[in-house]
Amino acid sequence: MHRVSSNLTVFFKFFLPTVWIVFFGTFTAAIFMTDNTQLSFLTTPLFRFSFLGAYLFFLILIYFSVVQLKRVEMGAEHFIVSNYFKTYRLRYEDIESVSIIPFFRLSIITFRLRARSSFGKKITFLASTFLWNNFLSTHPEVDETFSKLSEDSN
Repeated sequence: MHRVSSNLTVFFKFFLPTVWIVFFGTFTAAIFMTDNTQLSFLTTPLFRFSFLGAYLFFLILIYFSVVQLKRVEMGAEHFIVSNYFKTYRLRYEDIESVSIIPFFRLSIITFRLRARSSFGKKITFLASTFLWNNFLSTHPEVDETFSKLSEDSN
């Protein structure tokens, strides 16, 4: 099995949401618990509710983007998907389409599955472009399959 997911997946999946929730959650709570005499600007209702709205908006954005990232390892016959707690083995035949979005030295890759799996119908992962290309060059049959799936989705 060859790991194609970037090591940054752990940072984005666990560290970023934890820091966001703890730091900005504590700051939001402090804004609502502070009285008007100590910090008059930070305790106006407009600022309080604007900050609360921004905090909740970015919390939802983080949940639906980076928390959904998976770790993916690939082999000649199947691929393994993990959310770092549960791990499942899936076949390449289960993939309906492949979407690849280049992002600097990384790629955001989405597999749309034919049927719902334990992780849903869509598997998104942050791939190291070097590891991804290295795997595809050593497994031309998988590269051919992904090429067909990418063409079909365009």
